[in-house]
Amino acid sequence: MQAWTVLTHSAWMRALSLWLLPVMLLVFSGIFAEGTPRNMPIAVVDADNSHASRELARYLDASPGLHLAHQFESVHEGSQALQTGAALALVVLPHNFEQSLRLGLSPELVVFYNSQYLLAGKLASSAVREAATMYAAKAGVMLRVVYGQEVLSAVYSAAAVRPQMTPLFNPALNYAHFLGTAIVPALWQLFVVMTTLLALAWRFQQGPLPSNLRARSVEVIRTVAPVTAVMFAQALLMLWLFHAVMGWHSEGYLLWLILGLFLMLLATQIMALFIMAIIKNVVRGLSVSAAYLAPAFAFMGVTFPHADMNIWAQSWGAIMPSTHYINVQIAVADQGAGLSIIWPSLLALLAFWCVLPLALWRYPSVLPEE
Repeated sequence: MQAWTVLTHSAWMRALSLWLLPVMLLVFSGIFAEGTPRNMPIAVVDADNSHASRELARYLDASPGLHLAHQFESVHEGSQALQTGAALALVVLPHNFEQSLRLGLSPELVVFYNSQYLLAGKLASSAVREAATMYAAKAGVMLRVVYGQEVLSAVYSAAAVRPQMTPLFNPALNYAHFLGTAIVPALWQLFVVMTTLLALAWRFQQGPLPSNLRARSVEVIRTVAPVTAVMFAQALLMLWLFHAVMGWHSEGYLLWLILGLFLMLLATQIMALFIMAIIKNVVRGLSVSAAYLAPAFAFMGVTFPHADMNIWAQSWGAIMPSTHYINVQIAVADQGAGLSIIWPSLLALLAFWCVLPLALWRYPSVLPEE
Protein backbone atom coordinates (compact mmCIF):
# COMPACT_ATOMS: atom_id res chain seq x y z
CA MET A 1 0.00 0.00 0.00
CA GLN A 2 2.94 2.35 0.59
CA ALA A 3 3.64 2.42 -3.15
CA TRP A 4 0.18 3.88 -3.77
CA THR A 5 0.82 6.73 -1.34
CA VAL A 6 2.30 8.61 -4.27
CA LEU A 7 -1.24 9.13 -5.62
CA THR A 8 -2.72 10.55 -2.43
CA HIS A 9 0.08 12.59 -0.88
CA SER A 10 -1.35 15.94 -2.06
CA ALA A 11 -4.63 17.47 -3.17
CA TRP A 12 -3.26 18.04 -6.67
CA MET A 13 -2.30 14.39 -7.06
CA ARG A 14 -5.69 13.24 -5.86
CA ALA A 15 -7.43 15.59 -8.28
CA LEU A 16 -5.29 14.67 -11.28
CA SER A 17 -5.39 10.95 -10.67
CA LEU A 18 -8.95 10.46 -9.42
CA TRP A 19 -11.65 12.92 -10.39
CA LEU A 20 -10.49 15.89 -12.48
CA LEU A 21 -10.50 14.18 -15.89
CA PRO A 22 -14.09 12.81 -15.62
CA VAL A 23 -15.28 16.25 -14.52
CA MET A 24 -13.52 17.92 -17.46
CA LEU A 25 -14.98 15.38 -19.87
CA LEU A 26 -18.48 16.09 -18.58
CA VAL A 27 -17.82 19.82 -19.01
CA PHE A 28 -16.75 19.33 -22.63
CA SER A 29 -19.74 17.08 -23.21
CA GLY A 30 -21.98 19.90 -22.01
CA ILE A 31 -20.21 22.39 -24.27
CA PHE A 32 -20.68 20.18 -27.33
CA ALA A 33 -24.07 18.79 -26.30
CA GLU A 34 -25.76 20.55 -29.21
CA GLY A 35 -23.61 18.50 -31.58
CA THR A 36 -24.22 20.73 -34.60
CA PRO A 37 -23.38 24.45 -34.34
CA ARG A 38 -26.44 26.69 -34.50
CA ASN A 39 -27.22 30.41 -34.33
CA MET A 40 -23.69 31.49 -35.19
CA PRO A 41 -23.64 35.32 -35.11
CA ILE A 42 -23.09 37.10 -38.41
CA ALA A 43 -23.22 40.73 -39.51
CA VAL A 44 -24.60 42.33 -42.68
CA VAL A 45 -23.64 45.52 -44.47
CA ASP A 46 -26.60 46.38 -46.73
CA ALA A 47 -25.35 48.95 -49.22
CA ASP A 48 -28.48 48.57 -51.38
CA ASN A 49 -31.18 48.79 -48.69
CA SER A 50 -33.79 47.43 -51.08
CA HIS A 51 -36.62 44.95 -50.71
CA ALA A 52 -34.47 42.20 -52.26
CA SER A 53 -31.46 42.85 -50.03
CA ARG A 54 -33.64 42.93 -46.90
CA GLU A 55 -35.28 39.67 -47.98
CA LEU A 56 -31.86 38.04 -48.40
CA ALA A 57 -30.93 39.25 -44.90
CA ARG A 58 -34.10 37.54 -43.59
CA TYR A 59 -33.07 34.35 -45.40
CA LEU A 60 -29.71 34.47 -43.65
CA ASP A 61 -31.33 35.00 -40.27
CA ALA A 62 -33.77 32.14 -40.89
CA SER A 63 -30.96 29.68 -41.53
CA PRO A 64 -30.68 27.24 -38.56
CA GLY A 65 -26.94 27.73 -38.34
CA LEU A 66 -26.98 31.54 -38.46
CA HIS A 67 -28.19 34.44 -36.38
CA LEU A 68 -28.18 37.94 -37.85
CA ALA A 69 -26.75 39.67 -34.81
CA HIS A 70 -25.61 42.97 -36.34
CA GLN A 71 -26.34 45.26 -39.27
CA PHE A 72 -23.77 47.94 -40.04
CA GLU A 73 -23.57 50.95 -42.30
CA SER A 74 -19.99 50.34 -43.45
CA VAL A 75 -17.53 47.53 -44.01
CA HIS A 76 -15.18 49.18 -41.51
CA GLU A 77 -17.70 48.72 -38.70
CA GLY A 78 -18.31 45.15 -39.77
CA SER A 79 -14.59 44.35 -39.82
CA GLN A 80 -14.30 45.51 -36.23
CA ALA A 81 -17.07 43.08 -35.26
CA LEU A 82 -15.13 40.30 -36.99
CA GLN A 83 -11.92 41.18 -35.17
CA THR A 84 -13.58 41.26 -31.76
CA GLY A 85 -15.47 38.01 -32.33
CA ALA A 86 -18.89 39.67 -32.15
CA ALA A 87 -19.58 38.18 -35.60
CA LEU A 88 -18.14 35.08 -37.22
CA ALA A 89 -18.89 36.25 -40.75
CA LEU A 90 -19.60 39.56 -42.48
CA VAL A 91 -21.91 39.63 -45.53
CA VAL A 92 -21.69 42.67 -47.80
CA LEU A 93 -24.69 43.28 -50.08
CA PRO A 94 -23.60 45.56 -52.95
CA HIS A 95 -25.24 48.63 -54.46
CA ASN A 96 -27.81 47.90 -57.19
CA PHE A 97 -28.38 44.41 -55.75
CA GLU A 98 -32.10 44.41 -56.55
CA GLN A 99 -31.64 46.10 -59.92
CA SER A 100 -29.09 43.48 -60.98
CA LEU A 101 -31.50 40.70 -60.05
CA ARG A 102 -34.29 42.26 -62.12
CA LEU A 103 -31.97 42.57 -65.12
CA GLY A 104 -31.09 38.88 -64.83
CA LEU A 105 -27.53 39.62 -63.76
CA SER A 106 -25.63 37.95 -60.93
CA PRO A 107 -24.76 40.49 -58.24
CA GLU A 108 -21.61 39.72 -56.30
CA LEU A 109 -22.14 38.78 -52.66
CA VAL A 110 -18.97 39.28 -50.60
CA VAL A 111 -18.48 37.25 -47.42
CA PHE A 112 -15.64 37.83 -44.96
CA TYR A 113 -14.86 35.54 -42.04
CA ASN A 114 -12.17 35.53 -39.38
CA SER A 115 -9.81 32.64 -40.16
CA GLN A 116 -8.58 32.70 -36.55
CA TYR A 117 -11.88 31.01 -35.72
CA LEU A 118 -11.05 28.35 -38.28
CA LEU A 119 -13.94 25.92 -37.88
CA ALA A 120 -16.58 28.39 -36.78
CA GLY A 121 -15.68 30.85 -39.52
CA LYS A 122 -15.82 28.25 -42.26
CA LEU A 123 -19.09 26.84 -40.94
CA ALA A 124 -20.63 30.30 -40.88
CA SER A 125 -19.45 31.09 -44.42
CA SER A 126 -20.79 27.74 -45.65
CA ALA A 127 -24.17 28.44 -44.04
CA VAL A 128 -24.21 31.89 -45.69
CA ARG A 129 -23.44 30.29 -49.06
CA GLU A 130 -26.27 27.78 -48.61
CA ALA A 131 -28.81 30.44 -47.63
CA ALA A 132 -27.72 32.68 -50.53
CA THR A 133 -28.05 29.76 -52.95
CA MET A 134 -31.61 29.11 -51.78
CA TYR A 135 -32.48 32.77 -52.17
CA ALA A 136 -30.88 32.87 -55.64
CA ALA A 137 -32.96 29.87 -56.70
CA LYS A 138 -36.14 31.58 -55.52
CA ALA A 139 -35.20 34.84 -57.25
CA GLY A 140 -34.43 32.92 -60.44
CA VAL A 141 -37.85 31.29 -60.37
CA MET A 142 -39.63 34.61 -59.92
CA LEU A 143 -37.63 36.20 -62.73
CA ARG A 144 -38.44 33.38 -65.15
CA VAL A 145 -42.13 33.52 -64.24
CA VAL A 146 -42.15 37.27 -64.90
CA TYR A 147 -40.72 36.61 -68.37
CA GLY A 148 -43.52 34.13 -69.12
CA GLN A 149 -42.04 30.77 -68.23
CA GLU A 150 -44.34 28.26 -66.53
CA VAL A 151 -43.88 27.92 -62.78
CA LEU A 152 -42.92 24.23 -62.75
CA SER A 153 -40.48 24.68 -65.60
CA ALA A 154 -39.02 27.75 -63.91
CA VAL A 155 -38.42 25.81 -60.68
CA TYR A 156 -36.53 23.06 -62.51
CA SER A 157 -34.55 25.59 -64.54
CA ALA A 158 -33.50 27.63 -61.51
CA ALA A 159 -32.40 24.64 -59.46
CA ALA A 160 -31.79 21.85 -61.94
CA VAL A 161 -29.01 20.39 -59.77
CA ARG A 162 -29.05 20.53 -55.99
CA PRO A 163 -25.64 19.46 -54.71
CA GLN A 164 -25.47 17.92 -51.24
CA MET A 165 -22.06 17.87 -49.55
CA THR A 166 -21.83 15.35 -46.71
CA PRO A 167 -18.62 14.78 -44.70
CA LEU A 168 -17.62 11.15 -45.15
CA PHE A 169 -16.77 10.35 -41.52
CA ASN A 170 -18.94 12.93 -39.77
CA PRO A 171 -22.20 12.97 -41.74
CA ALA A 172 -24.21 14.60 -38.97
CA LEU A 173 -21.57 17.35 -38.47
CA ASN A 174 -21.56 16.36 -34.79
CA TYR A 175 -18.86 18.38 -33.10
CA ALA A 176 -19.13 16.44 -29.86
CA HIS A 177 -17.69 13.50 -31.79
CA PHE A 178 -15.35 15.52 -33.95
CA LEU A 179 -13.82 17.89 -31.39
CA GLY A 180 -14.67 16.45 -27.98
CA THR A 181 -13.04 13.09 -28.63
CA ALA A 182 -9.83 14.87 -29.70
CA ILE A 183 -9.67 17.57 -27.03
CA VAL A 184 -10.00 15.16 -24.10
CA PRO A 185 -7.04 12.90 -25.08
CA ALA A 186 -4.90 16.03 -25.50
CA LEU A 187 -5.98 17.16 -22.05
CA TRP A 188 -5.42 13.69 -20.59
CA GLN A 189 -1.87 13.79 -21.94
CA LEU A 190 -1.21 16.90 -19.86
CA PHE A 191 -2.63 15.18 -16.79
CA VAL A 192 -0.30 12.22 -17.39
CA VAL A 193 2.84 14.32 -17.63
CA MET A 194 1.94 16.47 -14.61
CA THR A 195 1.02 13.46 -12.46
CA THR A 196 4.25 11.69 -13.41
CA LEU A 197 6.38 14.72 -12.57
CA LEU A 198 4.62 15.22 -9.23
CA ALA A 199 5.17 11.54 -8.43
CA LEU A 200 8.88 11.87 -9.18
CA ALA A 201 9.06 15.00 -7.04
CA TRP A 202 7.40 13.11 -4.18
CA ARG A 203 10.01 10.38 -4.44
CA PHE A 204 12.82 12.91 -4.06
CA GLN A 205 11.15 14.13 -0.87
CA GLN A 206 11.46 10.63 0.59
CA GLY A 207 15.24 10.65 0.26
CA PRO A 208 18.01 10.22 -2.31
CA LEU A 209 17.78 7.58 -5.01
CA PRO A 210 20.41 4.84 -5.38
CA SER A 211 23.53 5.95 -7.22
CA ASN A 212 23.70 2.66 -9.10
CA LEU A 213 22.04 3.01 -12.51
CA ARG A 214 20.16 -0.29 -12.34
CA ALA A 215 18.86 0.25 -8.80
CA ARG A 216 17.94 3.87 -9.58
CA SER A 217 16.04 2.81 -12.69
CA VAL A 218 14.08 0.21 -10.73
CA GLU A 219 13.19 2.80 -8.09
CA VAL A 220 12.00 5.29 -10.70
CA ILE A 221 9.85 2.69 -12.46
CA ARG A 222 8.42 1.57 -9.11
CA THR A 223 7.52 5.20 -8.31
CA VAL A 224 5.66 5.86 -11.56
CA ALA A 225 3.99 2.42 -11.84
CA PRO A 226 0.94 3.42 -9.73
CA VAL A 227 0.56 6.52 -11.91
CA THR A 228 0.65 4.31 -15.01
CA ALA A 229 -2.05 2.05 -13.62
CA VAL A 230 -4.38 4.88 -12.59
CA MET A 231 -3.89 6.85 -15.81
CA PHE A 232 -4.59 3.77 -17.89
CA ALA A 233 -7.79 3.24 -15.92
CA GLN A 234 -8.63 6.88 -16.73
CA ALA A 235 -8.03 6.14 -20.41
CA LEU A 236 -10.50 3.25 -20.31
CA LEU A 237 -12.98 5.44 -18.43
CA MET A 238 -12.49 8.13 -21.08
CA LEU A 239 -13.46 5.72 -23.89
CA TRP A 240 -16.50 4.56 -21.92
CA LEU A 241 -17.64 8.13 -21.24
CA PHE A 242 -17.23 8.96 -24.93
CA HIS A 243 -19.76 6.21 -25.62
CA ALA A 244 -22.08 6.80 -22.67
CA VAL A 245 -22.14 10.61 -22.64
CA MET A 246 -21.36 11.64 -26.24
CA GLY A 247 -22.95 8.71 -28.03
CA TRP A 248 -19.62 7.95 -29.73
CA HIS A 249 -18.70 4.48 -30.94
CA SER A 250 -15.80 2.92 -32.78
CA GLU A 251 -16.29 1.55 -36.28
CA GLY A 252 -13.18 -0.60 -35.93
CA TYR A 253 -11.62 -2.96 -33.41
CA LEU A 254 -11.68 -1.25 -29.99
CA LEU A 255 -8.58 -3.13 -28.85
CA TRP A 256 -6.44 -1.09 -31.24
CA LEU A 257 -7.64 2.12 -29.55
CA ILE A 258 -6.84 0.68 -26.12
CA LEU A 259 -3.38 -0.34 -27.32
CA GLY A 260 -2.83 3.13 -28.80
CA LEU A 261 -3.84 4.80 -25.52
CA PHE A 262 -1.51 2.54 -23.53
CA LEU A 263 1.43 3.29 -25.83
CA MET A 264 0.58 7.00 -25.70
CA LEU A 265 0.55 6.82 -21.88
CA LEU A 266 3.98 5.19 -21.72
CA ALA A 267 5.41 7.60 -24.32
CA THR A 268 4.14 10.60 -22.37
CA GLN A 269 5.62 9.28 -19.12
CA ILE A 270 8.95 8.67 -20.83
CA MET A 271 8.98 12.29 -22.03
CA ALA A 272 8.12 13.46 -18.50
CA LEU A 273 11.02 11.42 -17.15
CA PHE A 274 13.31 12.84 -19.84
CA ILE A 275 12.29 16.42 -19.02
CA MET A 276 12.94 15.80 -15.32
CA ALA A 277 16.33 14.26 -16.09
CA ILE A 278 17.36 17.29 -18.16
CA ILE A 279 15.80 20.13 -16.13
CA LYS A 280 16.41 18.59 -12.65
CA ASN A 281 13.81 20.92 -11.15
CA VAL A 282 10.16 20.12 -10.53
CA VAL A 283 8.67 23.58 -11.04
CA ARG A 284 10.63 24.29 -14.20
CA GLY A 285 9.92 20.76 -15.37
CA LEU A 286 6.18 21.38 -15.06
CA SER A 287 6.54 24.66 -16.96
CA VAL A 288 8.55 23.06 -19.76
CA SER A 289 6.06 20.17 -19.97
CA ALA A 290 3.15 22.58 -20.25
CA ALA A 291 4.91 24.52 -23.01
CA TYR A 292 5.79 21.26 -24.77
CA LEU A 293 2.29 19.78 -24.75
CA ALA A 294 0.03 22.85 -24.71
CA PRO A 295 -0.18 23.06 -28.56
CA ALA A 296 -1.11 19.37 -28.79
CA PHE A 297 -4.67 19.92 -29.99
CA ALA A 298 -3.62 22.51 -32.57
CA PHE A 299 -0.89 20.27 -34.02
CA MET A 300 -2.87 17.00 -34.01
CA GLY A 301 -4.18 17.59 -37.50
CA VAL A 302 -7.84 17.46 -36.44
CA THR A 303 -8.87 21.06 -37.04
CA PHE A 304 -6.08 21.84 -39.50
CA PRO A 305 -4.55 19.24 -41.85
CA HIS A 306 -0.93 18.24 -41.32
CA ALA A 307 -0.15 18.67 -45.01
CA ASP A 308 -0.94 22.40 -44.83
CA MET A 309 1.19 23.03 -41.72
CA ASN A 310 4.68 24.46 -42.02
CA ILE A 311 7.66 22.26 -41.21
CA TRP A 312 7.98 23.75 -37.72
CA ALA A 313 4.42 22.81 -36.76
CA GLN A 314 4.74 19.35 -38.33
CA SER A 315 7.97 18.70 -36.41
CA TRP A 316 6.50 19.85 -33.09
CA GLY A 317 3.44 17.70 -33.64
CA ALA A 318 5.64 14.69 -34.42
CA ILE A 319 7.36 14.82 -31.01
CA MET A 320 4.06 14.77 -29.10
CA PRO A 321 2.54 11.33 -28.40
CA SER A 322 -1.03 12.57 -28.81
CA THR A 323 -0.45 13.34 -32.51
CA HIS A 324 0.27 9.69 -33.27
CA TYR A 325 -2.52 8.39 -31.05
CA ILE A 326 -5.14 10.61 -32.68
CA ASN A 327 -4.14 9.16 -36.06
CA VAL A 328 -4.93 5.73 -34.62
CA GLN A 329 -8.24 6.94 -33.17
CA ILE A 330 -9.43 8.57 -36.37
CA ALA A 331 -8.40 5.61 -38.51
CA VAL A 332 -9.94 2.98 -36.22
CA ALA A 333 -12.97 4.76 -34.76
CA ASP A 334 -14.09 6.73 -37.82
CA GLN A 335 -12.82 4.64 -40.73
CA GLY A 336 -12.80 1.13 -39.29
CA ALA A 337 -9.12 0.66 -40.20
CA GLY A 338 -7.06 -2.32 -39.09
CA LEU A 339 -3.46 -2.93 -38.11
CA SER A 340 -2.24 -2.69 -41.70
CA ILE A 341 -3.21 1.01 -41.70
CA ILE A 342 -2.35 2.11 -38.14
CA TRP A 343 0.99 0.33 -37.63
CA PRO A 344 3.10 3.42 -38.59
CA SER A 345 1.42 5.45 -35.83
CA LEU A 346 1.87 2.64 -33.30
CA LEU A 347 5.51 2.36 -34.34
CA ALA A 348 5.94 6.12 -33.84
CA LEU A 349 4.62 5.76 -30.28
CA LEU A 350 7.07 2.92 -29.65
CA ALA A 351 9.89 5.14 -30.95
CA PHE A 352 9.61 7.28 -27.80
CA TRP A 353 11.16 4.34 -25.92
CA CYS A 354 14.48 5.28 -27.56
CA VAL A 355 14.61 8.24 -25.16
CA LEU A 356 14.17 6.09 -22.02
CA PRO A 357 17.80 4.83 -21.64
CA LEU A 358 19.14 8.38 -21.90
CA ALA A 359 16.54 9.65 -19.42
CA LEU A 360 17.40 6.96 -16.85
CA TRP A 361 21.13 7.51 -17.35
CA ARG A 362 20.81 11.28 -16.82
CA TYR A 363 18.31 10.98 -13.98
CA PRO A 364 19.80 12.43 -10.75
CA SER A 365 20.04 10.64 -7.41
CA VAL A 366 19.17 13.92 -5.66
CA LEU A 367 17.89 17.23 -6.95
CA PRO A 368 20.52 19.98 -6.95
CA GLU A 369 20.09 22.82 -4.49
CA GLU A 370 18.69 26.05 -5.91
